[in-house]
This record gives sequence, structure tokens and C-alpha cells, in this order.
Amino acid sequence: MKLSILPFALPLLGLDVFVNAFPSAENIARFNAEQSHKGCPYSQLQAELKHKREKRLFFDTMKKPIEITGKHAFVPPNFEAGDQRGPCPGLNALANHGYIPHNGVVTTAQVIFAINDVYGMGIDLATILGVLGTVWVGNPISLTPGFSIGGPHNQSENILNDLLGLIGTPQGLIGSHNMIESDSSNTRDDLYSTGNAHTLRMDKFMAWYNMSSEHPVGDYNMDIMARRAADRFQESKHENPYFYYGPLTGLINRNAGYIFPGRLFRNHSRENPQGSLTKNIVKSFYGIYGEDGNLEYKEGWERIPENWYRTPVDFGLIQFNLDIIDWVLKYPELASIGGNMGKVDTFAGLDLGNLTQGIANLGHVFEGNNLICFLLQIVKGFAPNSLSSTIATLEAPLKLLTEALSVPLLDLNCPALADLTKGGKPIWEVLQLEFPGAKKGGIPL
Repeated sequence: MKLSILPFALPLLGLDVFVNAFPSAENIARFNAEQSHKGCPYSQLQAELKHKREKRLFFDTMKKPIEITGKHAFVPPNFEAGDQRGPCPGLNALANHGYIPHNGVVTTAQVIFAINDVYGMGIDLATILGVLGTVWVGNPISLTPGFSIGGPHNQSENILNDLLGLIGTPQGLIGSHNMIESDSSNTRDDLYSTGNAHTLRMDKFMAWYNMSSEHPVGDYNMDIMARRAADRFQESKHENPYFYYGPLTGLINRNAGYIFPGRLFRNHSRENPQGSLTKNIVKSFYGIYGEDGNLEYKEGWERIPENWYRTPVDFGLIQFNLDIIDWVLKYPELASIGGNMGKVDTFAGLDLGNLTQGIANLGHVFEGNNLICFLLQIVKGFAPNSLSSTIATLEAPLKLLTEALSVPLLDLNCPALADLTKGGKPIWEVLQLEFPGAKKGGIPL
């Protein structure tokens, strides 16, 4: 079960930022009894994912475009009725086309299968993202685990079968700063700059949109996406005194916000199997309407373009790792781990060479699969040392924690590493102590 980043999430469930209630001893005992009686929902998910991988081998995505008519016709959100939309354009579009529930409250299984079926994201990556959303800002201990793609939802507990009062109201992706959502994103503000990191800002969108102005229809290739990622890094450094770029949220999650659209929003064909990302496709996926010179953003109105074909080859964890390495070689700042020190233009990075244990056995962190192995090493040290006493009593999450680490470590041939420390302190403690952006949010990821 390739849930390689999942263990980060379990220790954080006890933090106030995620929930508005706290489980009692009676709740916990009842939950463990329910789990023992009915079985862990993730076991069924494993079987479904295995079947999905096998079925994918016989599926030709070039036969017809992604369906956007009938039951998958575009329907904009009804915010007054409680529909949720958030910082991820791809998920917003899936909800608007009925590939996930229109209200924006989705189960883990629904989101994994939808982003694989529609966008061609590999099952491994899709599973990681689905579980990240569930365990950090959703309900991971429900019999139907899931999360809101926007903010808190007044039906979340009932929809997600949270009948035992264990975790209160899940906060959704809007409440995921320094966990999933991060600073220096492509089209959103930094949270501590404006207080809103989920709504598209037209000035940022236009800066990106105009980077392909010389091309007749637009060509947002990976070189442009990498340059945009580097530009936004510098902007945050110059404008946000609390800019934070963590090992997971910065190096991985934040850069994914540029890589995923660059790879997965392309329109593919038999004549052009590599695909192309044009102005019209970008506008559609980002909720932008009108013609050049008169563009308008409609919040939550992201849509899948007409006659749009997904990638014929699933984009998975290894391909994602290679893209990050390629970008880092071009723009070394994208590999920085650190942040501003409470004032703009004071960015300080954590020197990986000063980590006194663990890293020496890894070799160069940007060779082969070493980057993913490095992150797994942070997971290995961070999770068990940060489990709250309450979450530690929950049998299902603990079992999931131990099982989730074993598969990717073996699949990627990661070496056995000692704990990563600096000055005798674990790396996650160092990050939170040294960087105001990590300390301000209480999350050093």
C-alpha cells in the first residue's frame, strides 16, 4: 500500500488547527470496538486499488475524450447551499463535473479513482494525495474516510460517518496551510500576507498567463512552469516576512502545484502523445472566462475543457521525482529548505550538510530515488515521536502507520538510515525553532 507520506499526518490530529473537538476515552474505546468488529476501511481500499492498477493495463485513453456531458456536464457550485471549492483547480473541476460529489465533500476512494481516471495521475501519487487530505484536514478514522476540498462543511461529520464524536469538524483543504497548501503557489497569495491562500488572484494568474504571450495559442511547457516556480519563490522571499519552504510543503507539495498542471492538464492526442497546455485549457481549468484583454475569474467555476484527452501514460511517483530533480538542477533555490526570519529578504536555509546523522548514508540527496528516501526518513523520525497520547490509543491509525512505511521503503530500495538530527535535535524540532513561518503555524513540514 503506497501511502508513503501518510505517517506525517497521524501525529497532527491532536492539534487544534485540525479539529474543533477532542475525543473522550469512551469515544476511543467505542471506535476501537467498531474497527475490530467491522474491519479497517483501508483494507478494502487496498483491494480496490490493486484491481484498479490491473484494469488500467487494458484501458486505451485515446479512444475518446473525457466525458463532460450528461451526468458529467458542468454545474457551477452553489455556495449558498454549502458547496465547497478550494485551492486545488483540478479537484474543483472534478466536483463541477460530477466526478466527485458536487458538494465538495469526498471520500478517500472517490478522490483517488477520480484523479486517476480523469487526469491520469498514477495510483501511487493519487493515493498519497487522497490520504494526505484525509488524515490532515479530513476524517481518517471514519468507516468512510474523506475530506472537504474547500473549508469546513456542515454535513462533514454525517457524510463521513463520524458518529462517535472523535475528531469534531474537519477543516478541509482551505485549512491545510503548511501541510498541503503552501507559500509561493502559482496563482494564490501566501496565507500570512493576505489571510487568503485559496482564492485565485488575477495579478498572479496574469503574470503566469503572459509568460507564453509570444505563442499564438499559448504553450505552457515544463520550462515555463519551472521558471514560474522560481519567480514565485523570489516574490515570496521579497514580500512575505513569514515565507516558509519546508521539506514536504515546499520542496514537494508546493512544486507539485506547478508540475501537476504542467503534466496533467495537457490535452493529448495520437498525433501529439506528449500533449500541449494552451491558453484556452489554462483558462478553463482555472475558472477564467472571456477573451484576452477582458478576462474574468469566477471563483469555483473551474471546468474540464471540451474535447480534452488525458495523458495516455499514468504520471506516477517516480516521474514526479524526476521532474523535481530536473527543476532543481535548473533553479537550485527550489531545493531550499528554510524561510524568512520575520522580515522580507531574510531567507535562511537549513544546510543539509550539517545534519549529523542519517544523511551520510544517503549519498547525494538528488540522485536516483534519494530525495523520496530522504523525505521518508523525516517521516520515520517525525511520526512516532509526535503521536499524541490520544491518537496513540487508536489501533487502526497505528496499524496503518506501520504498514504504510514498509512498502515505499522497499519499492524504492531506500538505505537504512539513522535519525536526522542537527545539534542533537531532530530535524523537525530545528525547523520549528529556527523559522518563524513554521513556528507561526505550529507545523514544520
